[in-house]
Amino acid sequence: MDPYDLTQPSSSDQIQDDFHNDEDALKQLEKDLAPKPLDFYGVLNVSRTATEEEIKDSYKKLCLVFHPDKVSSGIFPFQRLKRRETLLQNCAAPDKKKAAEAHFQVIKKAYEALTNRGKRIIYDLYGEEGLQTSWEVGPKLKTPEEMRAEYEHQARLKREQELENLVRSKGEFHVNVDASPVFDPYEGPTSSSSHRRLRGLTSSLARTEIQQLYMKHSFETQLAPQTVGNIAGSMLARNGVGGGNVIGTVRHTFSPKLWAEAGTSLMAPRILHLKGFYQVDADTFLNVVTQSTTIYAPPTMTFTAGRRLGTTITGYLTCRTGEWGLGPWGKDPRFRREKSAVVVGIGGSGKRSTYSAEIQTGILTSYISFEYNYRLIDSTRIRLASSISTAGGLSLSLGSEHRVTEHSRLGVAMECGVPSGVTLKFRFSRLGQKIVVPVILSQDFNPYLAFWAVVLPASIAVIADQVIVKPRRNRRIADKIKELREEHAEFIANRRREAEEAQQLLQDSARRKLDVEKAKDGLVIIEAIYGNLSNLRDAALVDEYPPVVDVTIAVQAMVNNSKLTIPGGHSKYNIMGFYDPCMGERKKLRIKYRFQRSLHEVTVEDTAPVACPLRSHVIDDRE
Repeated sequence: MDPYDLTQPSSSDQIQDDFHNDEDALKQLEKDLAPKPLDFYGVLNVSRTATEEEIKDSYKKLCLVFHPDKVSSGIFPFQRLKRRETLLQNCAAPDKKKAAEAHFQVIKKAYEALTNRGKRIIYDLYGEEGLQTSWEVGPKLKTPEEMRAEYEHQARLKREQELENLVRSKGEFHVNVDASPVFDPYEGPTSSSSHRRLRGLTSSLARTEIQQLYMKHSFETQLAPQTVGNIAGSMLARNGVGGGNVIGTVRHTFSPKLWAEAGTSLMAPRILHLKGFYQVDADTFLNVVTQSTTIYAPPTMTFTAGRRLGTTITGYLTCRTGEWGLGPWGKDPRFRREKSAVVVGIGGSGKRSTYSAEIQTGILTSYISFEYNYRLIDSTRIRLASSISTAGGLSLSLGSEHRVTEHSRLGVAMECGVPSGVTLKFRFSRLGQKIVVPVILSQDFNPYLAFWAVVLPASIAVIADQVIVKPRRNRRIADKIKELREEHAEFIANRRREAEEAQQLLQDSARRKLDVEKAKDGLVIIEAIYGNLSNLRDAALVDEYPPVVDVTIAVQAMVNNSKLTIPGGHSKYNIMGFYDPCMGERKKLRIKYRFQRSLHEVTVEDTAPVACPLRSHVIDDRE
């Protein structure tokens, strides 16, 4: 490919079809495909932590290319746009100076915002929209810290009314109902007859009773900018016997990676617990929990270490000490109620599902459990869980949850087990408040009851998903994509035209740098492609224009002294000569280059930094 061939087409035809099937998914699709404002850091090709000197240096380099005084008069060679972008096909070829003036105004605007201390703070906090807002900041504020604090304070005042109406409380109410007499309406054998007698419906309903009541309510408040306080009260009543307690907790966040929590009960039995969490790096975390219920024994401790094993998979290892002794401290067996255990678990997610599995081996209890959640239809998800335990036997649960309103959820689940029987569980939640009503249908495992209550509804739901829901979902997404493409066609065409004009203006600079690099066997960009590379091959088979843009010229123009540096932290479509050819899709930048007679290639994510040349990029070493 000729790196100076500006006639290479690009497209934005393919949109990822991995959105969840509900109204939120369509809203997210609309958000992803909406036009995005330019990122000033991307325009100047600097990082968000760039110094004022680095910003000025980048600005000067761009001025050498885009300042109108540096551009000769004339027009660009006319290029016909793609067949779908008919809105601009008949436009006259743009004038070089006018195009340079338009690009220079964008560069100048970004430079003025990022080199002004006050404007940069506002832009970092609220974006370009914040620069258009009137901020009443006192003239005595001088340091960046004082200015940032004042801007944040005024922003909080603007949200004060919303925050006053925000309820930060959580509540739970559980009612366990034993309705097994209704589903087993036979009385046991009497002394005079070995046959079971059928009870009437009225008699069966009269035998239905509430076995257990459980209530819990908590209130959370901000004690300091990094400190949160929580008070929770709970009460349990079972078969006429009950109790309760109140627990106070304080959590302090020391940094984004470290927080600690301490709590104690205010009533008997006394409980003291301490928690700590530390994120070692982006993929690893540590968690420690210690709890004490008596001064006559050491506290129990739980250690958890977790690590990301893949893009969507996380594994963890948990060790519980249980009640233990340290010499005479804890020797009394009355305080050895909990036993030690080791837990190994894994959790992950797919496009429309989440799953987790856990294995525990312990002195008292060992078990294996599995849980799978799948988003089935609009605002509805199903949950399948199973476990086998040395203490609780075998259990299987199948349930679903439906979003009734924006803040309300209604769920129902059927749990079957040996020896736990069959239980139907209802659940309703709204704004942190939760009501759970487990209804026992049978004290023993009843296969007929389990079939009619679990297998049959699940089979109907799966068939409905495949035959009715999935085709309907695909039609809705396809119609929405078509609608959004038509709505934003003019915007995309304009951005593409601006990128082509920028590459025309960068052509001379890129050619000079290419000649210099070739003369010394330096960094020569052979090909640079930006967009949805995963769909490139398939899209090329069905569409004349794949969802990528050729940015070879723009990348070569960024080479200085055989080095290429593109800071991360912002989308690369903000860089001069780039544009977004596939709005809403996952984009990457692939660069193929030659350095010291060796062929190199690197592919990076949209917001990841780029540094070339590197030995790890070599794909063909012919030295």
